[in-house]
Amino acid sequence: MSDPAVETLPDGITPEDVAVELNSPSLFNPERVLLVPDASQWVIASSSPGGPKLPSRKNAKAVDELVLPLLNILEAGIPEGVALVMGVWCGAKPTGSLAKTVEASGSLEWIATPEPPKPWEDCALSDAQKTVLRRLMSRDAPTARFAPAAESLLFERLGFAPRRLVQETGKLVVAAGTDGLIDEALVRRLVLPREGSLEVLQDAILGRNVRTAVKFLDDARRGLPIRDWSGGHIDEQALGIRVFNLAIDTFTRMLYLRGAARVIGAEDELNPQKNSARSWYSQAFKPRLGPKLKSHIEADPGAPFRSGAKEGAKPKTPSPWAMQRLFRGASLYSDEDLIRSLIEAGQIERRLRRVNSMDAVPAWLLLSLGNS
Repeated sequence: MSDPAVETLPDGITPEDVAVELNSPSLFNPERVLLVPDASQWVIASSSPGGPKLPSRKNAKAVDELVLPLLNILEAGIPEGVALVMGVWCGAKPTGSLAKTVEASGSLEWIATPEPPKPWEDCALSDAQKTVLRRLMSRDAPTARFAPAAESLLFERLGFAPRRLVQETGKLVVAAGTDGLIDEALVRRLVLPREGSLEVLQDAILGRNVRTAVKFLDDARRGLPIRDWSGGHIDEQALGIRVFNLAIDTFTRMLYLRGAARVIGAEDELNPQKNSARSWYSQAFKPRLGPKLKSHIEADPGAPFRSGAKEGAKPKTPSPWAMQRLFRGASLYSDEDLIRSLIEAGQIERRLRRVNSMDAVPAWLLLSLGNS
């Protein structure tokens, strides 16, 4: 088909109605794709959590009778210039007369939805989910080349959202250019807008930007929606502790990196005038400083970089891009600034434990960014 007209058939349409549509040529559209979004009552399959209730094997005879008019058309051959697409949301590969006929005369594609990660796995996506997403990316965007950190960030921000992933991957491929590598910076810039997200606050802390932090906190105070790293809305009751934890983690990691820079003999790199140069990341940090910091962190069981909060978890270093952002941020603070903020955070944490409210956070956070 060159440019067929796609016709979505109405909800509640019967197999007999579809058979009539297939045999009714259009005067205006000689090439058509007929779409049945939900044919779940025409097959035998187990129901999927959250999906419609499907007929079981004990109802197989009734289902076979229901789809008989459509089976006759499919077995005889669909008219030239017409295609039929049917969708079913189910928990296992569908069976029954219609499924068998479609598989024999056309194509039946079953995409199994992986189970979500178990609570103890401490990850946003299971390995099975990532496999499905990678298969979709390679099918719909075969030229896409992702840096490992970029792929991880994309999965983290979108979660298990196959349709959204395909859309965002296409956008990233165009932005990267012909055979361009999709890096973490490009994903961070294009996937999910920064406005109204925790990333805005993290950038304010790393840049010691009081004005941006004030705007973020004021938006939160006025009840504007705030999103987490994957784009989900943060409940108002949880916002205070989420903002506090982000600030504490960032301050702790910056303080650690300041100490690590001294240990590896790179204290002179903690100079904002030096590390703000455009070539600093590519010429100094990525080839030389970043690998030294990575080795230091991985050798230190007490490093504040971990996969979750498991006791004894192996330190997991940030990507080079994320690490250099933390390092540049650390250069804008002194050890005394960060230590004072962490000490004063104890009182804020006690208040949050009593009343989980954003009211406890702004004064402490803004003083931490403003003191110098």
